[in-house]
Amino acid sequence: MPWPVQEICQFVRERSPDTHIVVGGPLVDNLTVDLTAEVLFDIFAWVGADSYVKESQGEATLERLVGALREGKDVARVPNLYLPSADGFQFTGARPEANSLDECAIDWSLYDGGLLGPTVQTRTARSCAFKCSFCDFPIRAGALSVASVEAVERELRQLHAHGVRNLVFVDDTFNVPIGRFKELCRMMIRNDFDFEWYSFFRCSAARDVEIYDLMRDSGCRAVFLGIESGDDVVLRNMVKSSHGDQYRFGIEQMHARGIATFASFICGFPGETEQSVRNTVRFINEVQPTFYRAELWFYNHRSPVHAQAQTYRLTGRGYEWAHATMNSHQAAQAADELFRDVTGSVWMPGYNYDFWAVPYLIGKGLTMAQVVEFHQIISDLIPFNAAAPATPADAALRDRRVAALADWFGGVRLAPPAYQMPLDDGVPARS
Repeated sequence: MPWPVQEICQFVRERSPDTHIVVGGPLVDNLTVDLTAEVLFDIFAWVGADSYVKESQGEATLERLVGALREGKDVARVPNLYLPSADGFQFTGARPEANSLDECAIDWSLYDGGLLGPTVQTRTARSCAFKCSFCDFPIRAGALSVASVEAVERELRQLHAHGVRNLVFVDDTFNVPIGRFKELCRMMIRNDFDFEWYSFFRCSAARDVEIYDLMRDSGCRAVFLGIESGDDVVLRNMVKSSHGDQYRFGIEQMHARGIATFASFICGFPGETEQSVRNTVRFINEVQPTFYRAELWFYNHRSPVHAQAQTYRLTGRGYEWAHATMNSHQAAQAADELFRDVTGSVWMPGYNYDFWAVPYLIGKGLTMAQVVEFHQIISDLIPFNAAAPATPADAALRDRRVAALADWFGGVRLAPPAYQMPLDDGVPARS
């Protein structure tokens, strides 16, 4: 259920009842594909927006909608919208968009810099150049499209003028194409922005040391690595277009330059075995990314691997599946064992809080060392969530770890939030 979106709509509605609320993005796209019309309309009604945009881009639709509202025209004539109707909701018809990222660049000068805060997310590209078999994002987002370096430079100058110091580039592969990535780094160096920046990163596309020097000199602080497996057979099945040695080289180069790494892994993709999981554990322990996580593979029927269901003897969907070499319950157990056996890297959660919390916390005043220490303490406490201490020695260990967490919080002074959203008793309880 889209609880946060519903809460935001309710918050706006209570304070500005006449405001026209629009909801869009991947949330609406996924809901319209995955749900029956009856369930979809029930969720739309519960969320409480006035319009829902179903378009993988949506900027042109939003512009047309705002124009219609401003001029008092019929919004039902705007394509790509779900609007309330007597029968629930009506769709106004599809009109595919092909928007220029340069033309859709954000004009940050129009914002109140005080509300932006020290950490901001932005993008320089849309979609992904790769076709990993577990991912349907390139199918939904279309061909890779990039903004010009000049357009990105304009945005960054505006953000810098507002006092922003931490940039999160949300591009699915920020360093592809590699020539453009080097230009972006040189542009940031030339402007002497003093940003610290974070992004997704693909090691297979970064094979010369100059890239890593440019990253360091332009302010790269940490990157998200979708490694997915430490086993090359599984990587081939995933069509990752990469292998373990490329990740090993990239992580070594980044750590040598003070750039932190977060490595994400999937347990249970077709071809996964007990041995391949052990290979992943060994890989993590040898390479030692700063942070890591391992999560159960999600079988998405819209992803390319679904076309190979017969080859892999795949059945089920979502988090309940089986194939020729493993099932979802075995994969969940493998993820637990990976957590138990990995040493040297610090575990980070995977849902509602992950790597992207790092730039936020650093923007609030923490150091990277404090962020690492916090996650290490939490990781040490996780085993006690599953069961009570079995012995007095275990109980004493748990108490020491709880005390360490309390000590850590006692030494932290975070900057206050720019604004607060009070909890409302009318929000339905989560289940």
